Amino acid sequence: MNFTLLFSVFAVIALVSIIFSFSMSVYISVYDSDWYGLFSKNVTNQLEKEKIFLLGSSTVYSVNSTILNHHFITNEIEYEFFNLADMSDSPKKRLHSLSNIISNDPNIVIYGLDIGNFRIENQVPIPTEEIILHPQNFFLYQFDDFMEPIREKIPGSPKDRSLSTLKYFLFGPQPHHHPFINFYETQITPINELKENTLINDSYQVLDLSENSEEIISLKKIINELKKNNIKLIIFSAPKLVNDANENDIKLFEQTLKNYSEKYDIPIYFLHDEYMDLEIWRDSQHVAINNNTQIYTKDILEILLKEMK
Repeated sequence: MNFTLLFSVFAVIALVSIIFSFSMSVYISVYDSDWYGLFSKNVTNQLEKEKIFLLGSSTVYSVNSTILNHHFITNEIEYEFFNLADMSDSPKKRLHSLSNIISNDPNIVIYGLDIGNFRIENQVPIPTEEIILHPQNFFLYQFDDFMEPIREKIPGSPKDRSLSTLKYFLFGPQPHHHPFINFYETQITPINELKENTLINDSYQVLDLSENSEEIISLKKIINELKKNNIKLIIFSAPKLVNDANENDIKLFEQTLKNYSEKYDIPIYFLHDEYMDLEIWRDSQHVAINNNTQIYTKDILEILLKEMK
């Protein structure tokens, strides 16, 4: 085996991973809700509006900021809504950009939490006979484990990420109110087809809502920092067509959120099983972006209007 070639391949993979992980982190942390880009002709509104930031993973990105902001404008409600959903977001990941979020002075932060945020891999050791008989598989498993967090942080090809990052610095996030995930119309997939083709594997991951969980620790830090800066926090459970957890885990997840609601005086809304019978899904984890799927956006709007009072 040519070890020089193998070393070169891994060195290139590591270098590319570092570069694009860094570009992704910069892409997120530099975001300024008042900035439209270096060469943009847009001018910040003379009338300063209160800001609402929606945080969460791709399970909340289909909440349509255009609809919410149109409602605010037509009803003379001086708020501006930004959907800051980011791919594979979690409290631990979001904590890295929290200071930037706070520096943008939002009046309200609404956070869509997914039970998957608190699930960790259930490491199952590879049998010794499997390693002996198929050693190549062992290296493939290790390579997959190494690449998984990188794939999560860098959606799209390196070329696409480079172009997106360059476009971001030159022209600002497009669209302005959905800066981190491309917001475009997606098709609705028949619900029966999705349910038939979705497999649930409870053995691969386990739910960790303990006080030692890194995600729980990060969530507490987010809650405390927002409270310290007088930023109102609203939490809701993000909807899914098929929950990748058993019934006991779901009940534990609900009870944990209720406990934090009481402890920190935070309003909690449960949407994780709200739309399971509706034809609004792009896939088993995401509501489609479509004129026929606005119920999700309207429910978020109702929550905000209720909490504004």
